Amino acid sequence: MADEREIAAASARAFEQYMLRPPQWKPHPHQVPPAGDWYGWLLLAGRGSGKTDACSNYISNHVKGPPCLGGAAPHWINIIAPTLGDAVTACYSGPSGIRNHSPDARMVQTAGGTIVRWPNGSQAKLLGASSPEDVERLRAAGNSCLTWAEELAAWRYLEACWQQMRFGLRSGPRPHWIGSTTPKPRPLIKKLAKDTPHNVVITRATTDDNPYLESHVREALYDEYGGMQIGRQELYAEILDEDKNALWRRAKLDEHRVGEAPELRKITVGVDPSGGAGEQGILVVGKSLENYIEDGKLKTRAQGYVLDDRTVTESPAGWGRAAVRAAVDWEADDIVVEVNFGGDMAASTIAGAAEALGITIPIRQVRASRGKRVRAEPVAALSERGHWHHVGTFEELEDQLVTWTEELGFSPDRLDAMVWPAWHQRLVSARLRGEAKFGGSVAQLRIVG
Repeated sequence: MADEREIAAASARAFEQYMLRPPQWKPHPHQVPPAGDWYGWLLLAGRGSGKTDACSNYISNHVKGPPCLGGAAPHWINIIAPTLGDAVTACYSGPSGIRNHSPDARMVQTAGGTIVRWPNGSQAKLLGASSPEDVERLRAAGNSCLTWAEELAAWRYLEACWQQMRFGLRSGPRPHWIGSTTPKPRPLIKKLAKDTPHNVVITRATTDDNPYLESHVREALYDEYGGMQIGRQELYAEILDEDKNALWRRAKLDEHRVGEAPELRKITVGVDPSGGAGEQGILVVGKSLENYIEDGKLKTRAQGYVLDDRTVTESPAGWGRAAVRAAVDWEADDIVVEVNFGGDMAASTIAGAAEALGITIPIRQVRASRGKRVRAEPVAALSERGHWHHVGTFEELEDQLVTWTEELGFSPDRLDAMVWPAWHQRLVSARLRGEAKFGGSVAQLRIVG
Protein backbone atom coordinates (compact mmCIF):
# COMPACT_ATOMS: atom_id res chain seq x y z
CA MET A 1 0.00 0.00 0.00
CA ALA A 2 1.34 3.38 -0.97
CA ASP A 3 2.53 5.48 1.93
CA GLU A 4 1.48 9.11 2.50
CA ARG A 5 4.52 10.52 0.72
CA GLU A 6 3.78 8.54 -2.45
CA ILE A 7 0.16 9.66 -2.38
CA ALA A 8 1.16 13.28 -1.84
CA ALA A 9 3.66 13.07 -4.70
CA ALA A 10 1.07 11.51 -7.01
CA SER A 11 -1.46 14.18 -6.06
CA ALA A 12 1.08 16.91 -6.73
CA ARG A 13 1.85 15.45 -10.16
CA ALA A 14 -1.83 15.20 -10.98
CA PHE A 15 -2.46 18.78 -9.88
CA GLU A 16 0.52 19.99 -11.93
CA GLN A 17 -0.79 18.24 -15.03
CA TYR A 18 -4.23 19.72 -14.40
CA MET A 19 -2.80 23.21 -14.09
CA LEU A 20 -0.81 22.70 -17.27
CA ARG A 21 -3.72 21.51 -19.38
CA PRO A 22 -4.08 23.69 -22.46
CA PRO A 23 -7.20 25.80 -22.06
CA GLN A 24 -9.69 26.16 -24.84
CA TRP A 25 -7.79 29.17 -26.06
CA LYS A 26 -9.56 31.25 -28.66
CA PRO A 27 -7.68 34.25 -30.02
CA HIS A 28 -9.17 37.69 -30.22
CA PRO A 29 -8.88 39.36 -33.63
CA HIS A 30 -5.69 41.20 -32.68
CA GLN A 31 -4.09 37.91 -31.57
CA VAL A 32 -4.53 36.24 -34.96
CA PRO A 33 -1.29 36.25 -36.99
CA PRO A 34 -1.53 38.18 -40.24
CA ALA A 35 -1.87 36.30 -43.49
CA GLY A 36 0.89 36.21 -46.04
CA ASP A 37 4.59 35.48 -46.24
CA TRP A 38 5.73 38.27 -43.91
CA TYR A 39 9.20 38.58 -42.39
CA GLY A 40 8.14 40.30 -39.14
CA TRP A 41 4.92 40.63 -37.14
CA LEU A 42 4.96 43.32 -34.42
CA LEU A 43 2.09 43.40 -31.96
CA LEU A 44 2.03 46.94 -30.49
CA ALA A 45 -0.45 46.69 -27.68
CA GLY A 46 -1.47 48.11 -24.32
CA ARG A 47 -0.83 46.35 -21.05
CA GLY A 48 -3.07 43.38 -20.40
CA SER A 49 -4.15 43.13 -24.03
CA GLY A 50 -2.92 39.55 -24.44
CA LYS A 51 0.14 40.14 -26.62
CA THR A 52 2.31 37.63 -24.74
CA ASP A 53 -0.46 35.04 -25.01
CA ALA A 54 -0.63 35.60 -28.76
CA CYS A 55 3.10 35.07 -29.21
CA SER A 56 3.20 31.99 -26.97
CA ASN A 57 0.44 30.46 -29.03
CA TYR A 58 2.25 31.34 -32.26
CA ILE A 59 5.45 29.66 -31.03
CA SER A 60 3.54 26.54 -30.01
CA ASN A 61 1.78 26.26 -33.35
CA HIS A 62 5.03 26.84 -35.24
CA VAL A 63 6.68 23.98 -33.36
CA LYS A 64 3.82 21.66 -34.35
CA GLY A 65 3.98 22.75 -37.98
CA PRO A 66 6.12 21.59 -40.92
CA PRO A 67 9.80 21.24 -40.00
CA CYS A 68 12.02 24.17 -40.86
CA LEU A 69 15.19 22.14 -40.35
CA GLY A 70 16.30 18.62 -41.07
CA GLY A 71 17.69 16.24 -38.50
CA ALA A 72 16.78 15.82 -34.85
CA ALA A 73 15.60 19.42 -34.26
CA PRO A 74 12.81 20.42 -36.69
CA HIS A 75 12.77 23.97 -35.27
CA TRP A 76 15.42 26.11 -33.58
CA ILE A 77 13.95 29.25 -32.01
CA ASN A 78 15.33 32.20 -30.05
CA ILE A 79 13.17 33.94 -27.45
CA ILE A 80 14.54 37.30 -26.33
CA ALA A 81 13.10 39.37 -23.47
CA PRO A 82 14.41 42.42 -21.55
CA THR A 83 16.24 40.01 -19.20
CA LEU A 84 16.72 36.26 -19.07
CA GLY A 85 14.49 36.21 -15.99
CA ASP A 86 11.74 37.92 -17.99
CA ALA A 87 12.09 35.31 -20.72
CA VAL A 88 11.70 32.52 -18.16
CA THR A 89 8.74 33.96 -16.26
CA ALA A 90 6.80 35.82 -18.97
CA CYS A 91 7.52 33.73 -22.04
CA TYR A 92 7.62 30.24 -20.55
CA SER A 93 6.31 29.74 -17.03
CA GLY A 94 3.86 32.62 -16.59
CA PRO A 95 0.08 32.40 -17.08
CA SER A 96 0.46 33.59 -20.69
CA GLY A 97 3.64 31.61 -21.33
CA ILE A 98 4.50 28.72 -23.58
CA ARG A 99 3.80 25.93 -21.10
CA ASN A 100 0.14 26.95 -21.02
CA HIS A 101 -0.04 26.49 -24.79
CA SER A 102 2.39 23.56 -25.01
CA PRO A 103 2.04 21.52 -21.78
CA ASP A 104 4.62 19.06 -23.11
CA ALA A 105 7.30 21.76 -23.42
CA ARG A 106 9.96 21.53 -20.74
CA MET A 107 12.53 24.12 -19.68
CA VAL A 108 16.02 22.76 -18.95
CA GLN A 109 19.41 24.17 -18.01
CA THR A 110 22.21 23.11 -20.33
CA ALA A 111 25.84 24.03 -20.82
CA GLY A 112 24.68 26.31 -23.60
CA GLY A 113 22.07 28.15 -21.54
CA THR A 114 18.36 27.98 -20.69
CA ILE A 115 16.43 25.94 -23.27
CA VAL A 116 12.78 25.02 -23.82
CA ARG A 117 12.42 21.59 -25.42
CA TRP A 118 9.48 19.88 -27.10
CA PRO A 119 9.04 16.11 -27.53
CA ASN A 120 9.56 16.41 -31.31
CA GLY A 121 13.10 17.74 -30.75
CA SER A 122 12.35 21.42 -31.34
CA GLN A 123 14.20 23.83 -29.08
CA ALA A 124 13.94 27.47 -28.06
CA LYS A 125 16.81 29.29 -26.37
CA LEU A 126 15.87 31.94 -23.79
CA LEU A 127 17.94 35.13 -23.84
CA GLY A 128 18.03 38.61 -22.32
CA ALA A 129 18.90 42.01 -23.80
CA SER A 130 20.11 43.96 -20.77
CA SER A 131 23.92 43.92 -20.97
CA PRO A 132 26.89 43.79 -23.35
CA GLU A 133 27.22 40.14 -22.35
CA ASP A 134 23.68 39.54 -23.61
CA VAL A 135 24.68 41.04 -26.96
CA GLU A 136 27.54 38.53 -27.17
CA ARG A 137 25.27 35.65 -26.15
CA LEU A 138 22.95 36.58 -28.98
CA ARG A 139 25.91 36.66 -31.34
CA ALA A 140 26.75 33.11 -30.30
CA ALA A 141 23.17 31.83 -30.00
CA GLY A 142 23.22 30.09 -33.36
CA ASN A 143 21.03 30.44 -36.40
CA SER A 144 17.27 30.27 -35.90
CA CYS A 145 14.16 29.77 -37.98
CA LEU A 146 12.01 31.96 -35.72
CA THR A 147 12.62 34.62 -33.07
CA TRP A 148 10.18 36.01 -30.53
CA ALA A 149 11.11 39.52 -29.32
CA GLU A 150 9.18 40.02 -26.06
CA GLU A 151 8.64 43.58 -24.76
CA LEU A 152 10.99 44.84 -27.43
CA ALA A 153 10.75 48.49 -26.35
CA ALA A 154 12.10 47.57 -22.89
CA TRP A 155 15.34 46.01 -24.18
CA ARG A 156 18.19 47.96 -22.65
CA TYR A 157 20.59 47.16 -25.51
CA LEU A 158 17.89 47.43 -28.13
CA GLU A 159 19.84 48.38 -31.26
CA ALA A 160 22.75 45.99 -30.68
CA CYS A 161 20.56 43.02 -29.73
CA TRP A 162 18.18 43.72 -32.60
CA GLN A 163 21.01 43.56 -35.09
CA GLN A 164 22.39 40.32 -33.66
CA MET A 165 18.90 38.82 -33.72
CA ARG A 166 18.52 39.68 -37.41
CA PHE A 167 21.96 38.35 -38.29
CA GLY A 168 21.10 34.96 -36.75
CA LEU A 169 17.64 34.67 -38.28
CA ARG A 170 18.58 32.63 -41.36
CA SER A 171 17.60 28.99 -40.97
CA GLY A 172 14.92 27.10 -42.85
CA PRO A 173 12.82 28.10 -45.86
CA ARG A 174 11.22 31.12 -44.17
CA PRO A 175 13.12 32.63 -41.23
CA HIS A 176 10.96 35.28 -39.54
CA TRP A 177 10.31 37.06 -36.26
CA ILE A 178 7.40 38.05 -34.06
CA GLY A 179 7.45 40.86 -31.53
CA SER A 180 5.22 41.91 -28.66
CA THR A 181 5.58 45.20 -26.81
CA THR A 182 3.93 48.15 -25.18
CA PRO A 183 5.49 50.94 -27.23
CA LYS A 184 8.01 53.47 -25.97
CA PRO A 185 9.47 56.39 -27.94
CA ARG A 186 12.69 54.63 -28.89
CA PRO A 187 14.10 55.15 -32.38
CA LEU A 188 13.74 51.53 -33.50
CA ILE A 189 10.16 51.30 -32.25
CA LYS A 190 9.27 54.58 -33.94
CA LYS A 191 10.89 53.41 -37.15
CA LEU A 192 9.00 50.11 -37.14
CA ALA A 193 5.69 51.74 -36.26
CA LYS A 194 5.81 54.88 -38.42
CA ASP A 195 8.05 53.86 -41.32
CA THR A 196 7.12 50.19 -41.41
CA PRO A 197 9.85 48.31 -43.30
CA HIS A 198 8.98 46.09 -46.23
CA ASN A 199 7.42 42.78 -45.25
CA VAL A 200 6.79 43.76 -41.62
CA VAL A 201 3.18 43.79 -40.41
CA ILE A 202 1.99 45.88 -37.45
CA THR A 203 -1.02 44.87 -35.34
CA ARG A 204 -2.32 47.36 -32.77
CA ALA A 205 -4.46 46.66 -29.73
CA THR A 206 -5.52 48.37 -26.52
CA THR A 207 -6.06 47.12 -23.00
CA ASP A 208 -9.80 47.18 -23.68
CA ASP A 209 -9.42 44.78 -26.61
CA ASN A 210 -9.03 41.92 -24.12
CA PRO A 211 -12.53 41.26 -22.72
CA TYR A 212 -11.19 38.47 -20.49
CA LEU A 213 -8.69 40.60 -18.59
CA GLU A 214 -9.37 40.17 -14.88
CA SER A 215 -11.45 43.06 -13.58
CA HIS A 216 -9.07 43.83 -10.70
CA VAL A 217 -6.14 44.06 -13.13
CA ARG A 218 -8.08 46.33 -15.45
CA GLU A 219 -9.10 48.55 -12.53
CA ALA A 220 -5.49 48.72 -11.28
CA LEU A 221 -4.22 49.73 -14.73
CA TYR A 222 -6.82 52.45 -15.09
CA ASP A 223 -6.22 53.65 -11.54
CA GLU A 224 -2.52 53.99 -12.39
CA TYR A 225 -2.71 55.42 -15.91
CA GLY A 226 -6.28 56.51 -16.60
CA GLY A 227 -6.67 60.22 -17.35
CA MET A 228 -2.90 60.70 -17.76
CA GLN A 229 -1.05 61.27 -20.98
CA ILE A 230 1.15 58.24 -20.28
CA GLY A 231 -2.06 56.22 -20.37
CA ARG A 232 -2.11 56.72 -24.11
CA GLN A 233 1.06 54.63 -24.19
CA GLU A 234 0.40 52.06 -21.48
CA LEU A 235 -3.31 51.47 -22.22
CA TYR A 236 -3.81 52.49 -25.84
CA ALA A 237 -0.40 51.63 -27.31
CA GLU A 238 0.33 55.06 -28.73
CA ILE A 239 3.95 56.11 -29.10
CA LEU A 240 4.41 59.24 -27.02
CA ASP A 241 7.23 61.30 -28.38
CA GLU A 242 6.92 63.49 -25.29
CA ASP A 243 4.51 64.21 -22.45
CA LYS A 244 3.11 67.72 -22.34
CA ASN A 245 3.53 67.68 -18.55
CA ALA A 246 7.22 66.74 -18.68
CA LEU A 247 9.86 69.39 -17.98
CA TRP A 248 11.89 69.04 -21.18
CA ARG A 249 10.98 69.36 -24.86
CA ARG A 250 12.71 67.52 -27.68
CA ALA A 251 12.72 70.68 -29.79
CA LYS A 252 14.78 72.51 -27.16
CA LEU A 253 17.17 69.59 -26.71
CA ASP A 254 17.71 69.51 -30.48
CA GLU A 255 18.00 73.28 -30.74
CA HIS A 256 20.84 73.47 -28.26
CA ARG A 257 22.56 70.18 -29.09
CA VAL A 258 26.25 70.48 -30.02
CA GLY A 259 28.80 68.24 -31.68
CA GLU A 260 31.54 68.92 -29.15
CA ALA A 261 31.98 70.85 -25.94
CA PRO A 262 34.18 73.95 -25.59
CA GLU A 263 36.95 74.15 -23.03
CA LEU A 264 35.42 73.04 -19.74
CA ARG A 265 36.14 74.50 -16.32
CA LYS A 266 34.79 71.52 -14.40
CA ILE A 267 33.62 67.95 -15.09
CA THR A 268 31.49 66.00 -12.62
CA VAL A 269 30.13 62.46 -12.69
CA GLY A 270 26.63 62.32 -11.22
CA VAL A 271 25.46 59.03 -9.68
CA ASP A 272 21.92 58.11 -8.66
CA PRO A 273 21.88 54.60 -7.14
CA SER A 274 18.60 52.74 -7.43
CA GLY A 275 16.68 52.09 -4.23
CA GLY A 276 16.51 48.39 -5.13
CA ALA A 277 16.30 46.59 -8.46
CA GLY A 278 16.70 48.83 -11.47
CA GLU A 279 19.16 51.14 -13.14
CA GLN A 280 21.92 53.12 -11.51
CA GLY A 281 22.08 56.48 -13.25
CA ILE A 282 25.63 57.60 -14.13
CA LEU A 283 25.91 60.86 -16.12
CA VAL A 284 28.96 62.96 -16.96
CA VAL A 285 28.32 66.72 -16.99
CA GLY A 286 30.69 69.57 -17.77
CA LYS A 287 30.62 73.31 -17.07
CA SER A 288 32.06 76.09 -19.20
CA LEU A 289 32.18 79.87 -18.84
CA GLU A 290 31.45 82.07 -21.84
CA ASN A 291 31.79 85.82 -22.28
CA TYR A 292 29.02 87.95 -23.75
CA ILE A 293 28.16 91.63 -24.12
CA GLU A 294 25.06 93.07 -22.44
CA ASP A 295 24.31 96.81 -22.26
CA GLY A 296 27.81 97.49 -23.48
CA LYS A 297 29.38 95.53 -20.63
CA LEU A 298 31.41 92.32 -20.78
CA LYS A 299 29.78 89.62 -18.70
CA THR A 300 30.31 85.92 -18.06
CA ARG A 301 27.74 83.16 -17.81
CA ALA A 302 27.94 79.43 -17.22
CA GLN A 303 26.89 76.74 -19.69
CA GLY A 304 26.18 73.08 -18.87
CA TYR A 305 27.07 70.15 -21.12
CA VAL A 306 25.91 66.53 -20.90
CA LEU A 307 28.99 64.62 -22.04
CA ASP A 308 28.19 60.94 -21.51
CA ASP A 309 25.60 58.49 -20.18
CA ARG A 310 27.18 55.53 -18.41
CA THR A 311 24.01 54.27 -16.71
CA VAL A 312 24.13 50.57 -15.79
CA THR A 313 22.07 47.88 -14.13
CA GLU A 314 24.65 46.27 -11.89
CA SER A 315 25.53 45.08 -8.41
CA PRO A 316 26.95 47.76 -6.08
CA ALA A 317 30.49 46.71 -6.99
CA GLY A 318 29.59 46.91 -10.67
CA TRP A 319 28.03 50.37 -10.65
CA GLY A 320 30.77 51.66 -8.37
CA ARG A 321 33.37 50.59 -10.93
CA ALA A 322 31.32 52.09 -13.76
CA ALA A 323 31.15 55.46 -11.99
CA VAL A 324 34.87 55.52 -11.30
CA ARG A 325 35.69 54.42 -14.84
CA ALA A 326 33.56 57.27 -16.20
CA ALA A 327 35.49 59.70 -14.01
CA VAL A 328 38.82 58.36 -15.25
CA ASP A 329 37.79 58.36 -18.90
CA TRP A 330 36.59 61.96 -18.71
CA GLU A 331 39.28 63.17 -16.30
CA ALA A 332 36.51 64.35 -14.01
CA ASP A 333 37.15 66.66 -11.08
CA ASP A 334 34.82 64.78 -8.77
CA ILE A 335 31.86 62.42 -8.37
CA VAL A 336 28.58 63.48 -6.75
CA VAL A 337 26.33 60.69 -5.46
CA GLU A 338 22.84 60.79 -4.02
CA VAL A 339 22.70 59.02 -0.64
CA ASN A 340 18.97 59.09 0.10
CA PHE A 341 18.59 55.33 -0.36
CA GLY A 342 22.05 53.97 0.28
CA GLY A 343 23.23 56.40 2.94
CA ASP A 344 26.98 56.43 3.47
CA MET A 345 27.09 53.02 1.81
CA ALA A 346 26.60 54.64 -1.62
CA ALA A 347 29.69 56.83 -1.22
CA SER A 348 31.63 53.96 0.34
CA THR A 349 30.77 51.78 -2.66
CA ILE A 350 32.37 54.30 -5.02
CA ALA A 351 35.33 54.84 -2.70
CA GLY A 352 35.90 51.07 -2.54
CA ALA A 353 35.74 50.79 -6.33
CA ALA A 354 38.20 53.66 -6.69
CA GLU A 355 40.60 52.06 -4.24
CA ALA A 356 40.36 48.69 -6.02
CA LEU A 357 41.19 50.40 -9.32
CA GLY A 358 44.02 52.41 -7.79
CA ILE A 359 42.14 55.68 -8.33
CA THR A 360 41.65 58.60 -5.95
CA ILE A 361 38.96 61.20 -6.56
CA PRO A 362 36.78 63.56 -4.48
CA ILE A 363 33.38 62.01 -3.81
CA ARG A 364 30.62 64.42 -2.85
CA GLN A 365 27.52 63.19 -1.06
CA VAL A 366 24.15 64.83 -1.61
CA ARG A 367 20.89 64.19 0.18
CA ALA A 368 17.64 65.42 -1.36
CA SER A 369 15.22 67.14 0.95
CA ARG A 370 12.52 67.88 -1.61
CA GLY A 371 10.93 66.22 -4.62
CA LYS A 372 12.54 65.22 -7.90
CA ARG A 373 10.51 67.66 -9.97
CA VAL A 374 11.57 70.58 -7.74
CA ARG A 375 15.21 69.60 -8.24
CA ALA A 376 14.82 69.16 -11.97
CA GLU A 377 12.86 72.34 -12.77
CA PRO A 378 15.82 74.77 -12.55
CA VAL A 379 17.91 72.52 -14.82
CA ALA A 380 15.03 72.29 -17.30
CA ALA A 381 14.91 76.11 -17.20
CA LEU A 382 18.59 76.19 -18.22
CA SER A 383 17.66 74.06 -21.23
CA GLU A 384 14.75 76.35 -22.07
CA ARG A 385 17.05 79.42 -22.01
CA GLY A 386 19.75 77.75 -24.10
CA HIS A 387 22.31 77.28 -21.32
CA TRP A 388 22.14 73.48 -21.26
CA HIS A 389 23.54 71.37 -24.10
CA HIS A 390 23.77 67.70 -25.02
CA VAL A 391 27.05 66.80 -26.70
CA GLY A 392 25.66 64.25 -29.12
CA THR A 393 22.49 62.22 -28.60
CA PHE A 394 21.57 60.27 -25.47
CA GLU A 395 18.51 58.31 -26.52
CA GLU A 396 17.40 56.75 -23.23
CA LEU A 397 18.18 59.83 -21.14
CA GLU A 398 16.26 62.08 -23.54
CA ASP A 399 13.27 59.74 -23.63
CA GLN A 400 13.19 59.99 -19.84
CA LEU A 401 13.52 63.77 -19.84
CA VAL A 402 10.59 64.34 -22.21
CA THR A 403 8.22 61.71 -20.77
CA TRP A 404 8.81 61.60 -16.98
CA THR A 405 6.25 63.17 -14.65
CA GLU A 406 5.86 62.70 -10.91
CA GLU A 407 2.54 60.93 -11.45
CA LEU A 408 4.34 57.96 -13.02
CA GLY A 409 5.58 56.94 -9.59
CA PHE A 410 9.04 55.67 -10.55
CA SER A 411 12.51 57.06 -9.98
CA PRO A 412 14.06 58.60 -13.12
CA ASP A 413 17.63 57.51 -12.39
CA ARG A 414 19.22 59.05 -15.49
CA LEU A 415 17.43 62.35 -14.97
CA ASP A 416 18.49 62.50 -11.32
CA ALA A 417 22.09 61.62 -12.14
CA MET A 418 22.14 64.48 -14.66
CA VAL A 419 20.53 67.01 -12.34
CA TRP A 420 22.89 66.59 -9.37
CA PRO A 421 26.04 67.82 -11.17
CA ALA A 422 24.16 70.93 -12.33
CA TRP A 423 23.47 71.82 -8.69
CA HIS A 424 26.93 70.86 -7.55
CA GLN A 425 28.63 72.95 -10.26
CA ARG A 426 26.43 75.94 -9.33
CA LEU A 427 24.83 76.08 -12.74
CA VAL A 428 21.57 76.42 -10.83
CA SER A 429 20.78 79.79 -9.27
CA ALA A 430 22.16 80.16 -5.75
CA ARG A 431 18.75 81.12 -4.35
CA LEU A 432 17.45 77.65 -5.22
CA ARG A 433 20.32 75.71 -3.73
CA GLY A 434 18.76 75.29 -0.31
CA GLU A 435 16.83 72.27 -1.57
CA ALA A 436 19.88 70.00 -1.44
CA LYS A 437 22.52 69.49 1.21
CA PHE A 438 26.05 68.53 0.15
CA GLY A 439 28.43 66.63 2.36
CA GLY A 440 32.21 66.62 2.30
CA SER A 441 34.31 64.54 -0.02
CA VAL A 442 35.59 61.12 0.84
CA ALA A 443 39.06 61.97 -0.44
CA GLN A 444 40.36 65.36 -1.56
CA LEU A 445 42.88 63.98 -4.03
CA ARG A 446 43.43 64.23 -7.75
CA ILE A 447 42.65 61.42 -10.18
CA VAL A 448 45.59 59.19 -10.95
CA GLY A 449 45.88 56.34 -13.42
